[in-house]
Amino acid sequence: MKKLLLLPILAVLLVAPGAHAATKTVAITNAGFVPNAITITAGDSITWTNSDTKAHQPISQNKNATFASPILQPGQSFTFQFKTDGKYTITDALANRVRMTVTVDKAPVGAPTLTANKRKVIYGGAVTFTGKVAVATAGQKVTLRAEVLRPNGTKQSTNVAETTTDATGAFTLATVPTAQTTYTVVVQGLPAASATSNAVLVRVAPRIGFSLVRKVGRSVTFSMKATSAIPYVGRFVYLQRRNALGQWVSLKRVVLKSNTVATRAAVRLPRGLSRVRVLLPQSQVGTGYVTGVSRVILVRL
Repeated sequence: MKKLLLLPILAVLLVAPGAHAATKTVAITNAGFVPNAITITAGDSITWTNSDTKAHQPISQNKNATFASPILQPGQSFTFQFKTDGKYTITDALANRVRMTVTVDKAPVGAPTLTANKRKVIYGGAVTFTGKVAVATAGQKVTLRAEVLRPNGTKQSTNVAETTTDATGAFTLATVPTAQTTYTVVVQGLPAASATSNAVLVRVAPRIGFSLVRKVGRSVTFSMKATSAIPYVGRFVYLQRRNALGQWVSLKRVVLKSNTVATRAAVRLPRGLSRVRVLLPQSQVGTGYVTGVSRVILVRL
């Protein structure tokens, strides 16, 4: 009777460290273990239940998974947690030649995290990425991968930066996107399922150069230029002025004449203070880019 009272206590002690993990069941029958081969993940447990009419006792003499259950009477159970990956043979001490195989896979670790200090940049601007691996280990190689949206609509993947983790498992990487790009990091030495981070999308706007050339009465001449990885010759921008309601009103549509030399255009402005900018609309930016906007120039007439 005392032996039966100790059995539940022993089972609880063996299960407690991994109570959060999965548990699979094996029946012990007159024919043997059912199933007689099972695959689990490190940290998971197996519960053997005696479904026979006579006593049984599962035991293991394997390194990293050594145990001997109490003698299980019909209906009684025993649970053991497998903490180390490997392949283990389980036998029944009370039944000759009855055995089963337990295959324990490595437990996957959480995927690395990845965040960006900017989700939108002007062409030529840098983005800094930070992240952390699930298990704090110094010296792990981290590779930043970029999937760039090309002008023809296809995507091209390449490695753009590398670093290693510090003692806390953290890392920092920086790069300059040339067009809309989806970034991930891959950590060397981790299982494939947990080696790749979440994806971070960074959008890119063309760089719009804009300056005041001269003022003659109410006529003001500006120069403007759009720059990205694609040419903008023949595409147009809008010269805009902000009205009293805070709305940007287009004053003139200007066709860009050169990739390297700024295009000039003149507009008439009212007396007083005007706020003027250049807008490269979405219809003109090209695949892989978002609407481009210049700095605002204050003009007093």
